[in-house]
Amino acid sequence: MRRRGMLIGLAATVVAGAGGAGAAALGPGSLRTAPASATEGGSVVVHVAPGGEVASLEEAEKVLEERNAVDGVVLVRGGTYKNESVAWRYSPEGGSITIRAEPGTGRVVYDGRGRDGYWVTVRAGGARTHFSGITVQNYTAGGILFRGDKDAGERITGGSVRDMVFRRLGTRYAHGREGYGAVHMYNSWKMRIEDNHFQQLENRTAKTYSRIHGVYFSDGASENTVSGNSFSRVSGDPVRASDGASRNRVLGNRFQDTGWYGLFSYFRFPRDPVCGTGNYFAGNTYGKPYPRPGRRKSFKGQPVDWDKRGKPGACRPDPIKVGRNRYAPSAR
Repeated sequence: MRRRGMLIGLAATVVAGAGGAGAAALGPGSLRTAPASATEGGSVVVHVAPGGEVASLEEAEKVLEERNAVDGVVLVRGGTYKNESVAWRYSPEGGSITIRAEPGTGRVVYDGRGRDGYWVTVRAGGARTHFSGITVQNYTAGGILFRGDKDAGERITGGSVRDMVFRRLGTRYAHGREGYGAVHMYNSWKMRIEDNHFQQLENRTAKTYSRIHGVYFSDGASENTVSGNSFSRVSGDPVRASDGASRNRVLGNRFQDTGWYGLFSYFRFPRDPVCGTGNYFAGNTYGKPYPRPGRRKSFKGQPVDWDKRGKPGACRPDPIKVGRNRYAPSAR
């Protein structure tokens, strides 16, 4: 770990911002001193680069916290970052945190190299957190965990995940206990999951095939939108909801070779047997379910499912409403 004093001592280039506060940009080659206002809040841009003064997301978070950034942007330079897993806690009230690929520097890949856990765990706070333009692969549990807590009254609100690639997640590609979700949301509200690619999200054993998902709404996560994404080779249901998750919309996505019980499913568990309401699935194109030996099931005409569907004890009203969708077995 680099000494924080050395890092802050390196100069920050000032970029004009709204209200005259400016945005301080830290990164390789920055050799001018930032004005006092940039160290007391406002907008701060941090550049992450392999071998640079800021070489990891953990270091970038510390820079933003030390500078009391209200709006923080982390620009990640092209390259492969190996075996990194981050618990992101900095979340200033009313602010925003954006972690994205730096334009024009090449593809950004975070490769877990088979490690257990998630790439990033975002703790509840007062800021909106956004991710874009990054590939995440070879983690067991999943990609991004938004870790709110319904019982504790800790809610995550208003972030986004856009233009990301999540691939090779789960126990088929790593050695941890179990894969859960590429984007896993606990008590997270009004999030937008848009234009991402979810590929090869698979658990290794028949007992755990169904437990990994592309997007998982849990612990009451509600009023989120999943749109314009592609899902392929997901051994569990690509979108899953539970624990009272309600009014989530799944619109205009493409699904192929994916799904165990359905493409969007709702399950009740003993930990929180609440029925969600008002979830919606429409405008999607879908094909074959995830292949497994002896399976003959097709989702044609029935792309969603929920616990005890059609049986005594099922949720009433139905937790997922279905609009018009297109069945295309060979679609990609």
